[in-house]
Amino acid sequence: MKVATGRGSADSPAGTAEAMARVPFHMAAFPEYGTTGFGWPVAPEHLGVLLRELKDRYGAALPPLYITESGASFPEPEHVTGPIADTNRINYLASHLGHALEATSPGGIAEDVELLGYYVWTLLDNFEWAAGYSQRFGLIHVDFDTLERTPKESFYWFQALSNARKSGRP
Repeated sequence: MKVATGRGSADSPAGTAEAMARVPFHMAAFPEYGTTGFGWPVAPEHLGVLLRELKDRYGAALPPLYITESGASFPEPEHVTGPIADTNRINYLASHLGHALEATSPGGIAEDVELLGYYVWTLLDNFEWAAGYSQRFGLIHVDFDTLERTPKESFYWFQALSNARKSGRP
């Protein structure tokens, strides 16, 4: 399961682009939430709601799930000379993973969902199909001129989290 953002839907406004003219709705942002560099709302509780809706819709037929792509871009410099403080990314990942674990725990809104893994998008800054090199999702900063790689604070945070989970610590 890929998780990019929570969005609502609303009636299509007049003047909708021709390509979308036959679609009776459009994706609407949640103005009360902060946003990523892409303008996506940061709404981690919607991940738990999605897991519950999958459980309600598919019941016992729902296979075990992996969240295979969860991450966010935030503004960063192209060239860096030292550590990159990306607290927004750490907060994004911690809140989304926390909501997924809470929802699938006993008593959670999706307690019967078997969540087997959570994969961060992405290890390295990369070329995004809709934005080129302008959106940086990586745990490791890439200078696209020199190809130098610099771990961000989120890299060390995720490394510590993974090591703690591997050793059985919460």
